Formats: sequence, C-alpha cells, structure tokens
Amino acid sequence: QAHSVLFFFSRSLPGRVRRTPQAMARRPASILPALVLLAGAAALALLSSPGLLGFAVGTRPSESQASLRGLVARSAGAGYVQRHWSKYDPEPVDTTAATGATVEVEYKKRPFGIPRYQPGANGVGARVVQMTEKSRYPGDPSGQAFVAGVKPGWIVKTVAGQDATGMKFEDIMDLMDDEVFLGMHQALTGTGVSSDERNLEALELPLKVEYIEQPELVRATPKTVGKKE
Repeated sequence: QAHSVLFFFSRSLPGRVRRTPQAMARRPASILPALVLLAGAAALALLSSPGLLGFAVGTRPSESQASLRGLVARSAGAGYVQRHWSKYDPEPVDTTAATGATVEVEYKKRPFGIPRYQPGANGVGARVVQMTEKSRYPGDPSGQAFVAGVKPGWIVKTVAGQDATGMKFEDIMDLMDDEVFLGMHQALTGTGVSSDERNLEALELPLKVEYIEQPELVRATPKTVGKKE
C-alpha cells in the first residue's frame, strides 16, 4: 500500500518544500528495491557486453587486446602468466644454473598453497614467488607448501622425478596443475584456459615436487618500491 507523504510550505521560503521527518525516514526504504534492480541490471550488462569488458566472456583475448594490457597472448601456460603477472615481480633467474640444498614435498591435494609461480629466464623453469603463509585447519590443501617449509624464491627442481629446471614453464604448470581458482577474474577477462589448450596432462596425486633452496625472496610492493634503505 502506497504511503502518502505530507509536505509543508515554509512561510519564510516561499516555493520551497520541506518533508516531515516521518517522510524522510521512509524514503530510503522506498528506493532500496529500485537500487537493487539497477545494480543487477548494470552487472548483467557488464557480463553480456564484450565492449565493456574488452573481451567476450569465456573467450581468450586477442593479441591486440592483450598487448594493450602489457601482456602477450599465448597458449595454455602463458595464460597462467597473464592471470598472475605482477609488475613488482623480480627479474627472472636462470633455473638451469641454480644450486643449493633440495627439499622434496609430497602433495596429496590441490591447490598446493603456492598462489603464484614465475617463469625462469627465457621462459624455462619455475620459481615460487608467492606463498599462502598459513594453514587454516589440519589438512588444509592451501597450507601444504607452508607446512612443508617451502619458501618464496625456491626453484622447482623436479616434478614426479622429471627434471623441471630446463623444462618450459608452460609444461611445468600443466604437469602440476596448481592454480588457485580465479573463476570471477577469468569470467570477466576471458583468460581462462580450456583443456584442449594444454600441452601436457596434469599428473595424478599424490605428487612429489622437489625444490632447490634459494635465499628467501622478498617481493617488492607499491609501498616498498623507491623506498630508501
């Protein structure tokens, strides 16, 4: 039932209208449904309009679209780079020349707890650049690497016994299949990778991954870039 609103004209300000406190209190509730509908319509238009997103939902970006974002559109593993690239990452290292003590970790679930890897020099090898540095509960898949002692900066040496230091980054990512779900990001940017774009099939679990220990990597951030020691 519609509510009538009473208005009173001010004698001191002719032509001006002021609402009663009761009417003003009712106003937000009356426009709330309209605001919800408007927000829903805007979200629907965004998802259904390739022009607004720059990509059609569910498709891969073209070379020209990717270049506008400072990225290179490639197949499978490079899709990983597109989704996880950061301008604050350190320079790639030569993983084939890496030395140090090794640590083997057996993963029983996916994801392993390593949100981001970085390709080595020339797109060969893989280095851990970001960790999930906690385990939320016993058996938390995202805490496996942390519990095992893996550190940012460590280099992937072998995957299921296969030497990974000289392997293409794309192939390493395919074999490990260790990527945190980015469903909304992939839907909005069209950077999802379909199964027919994979070069290699993901290896079955449990999966043993061997790392080469390196000095712990301290990534630059917007707050630390340009900061004097």
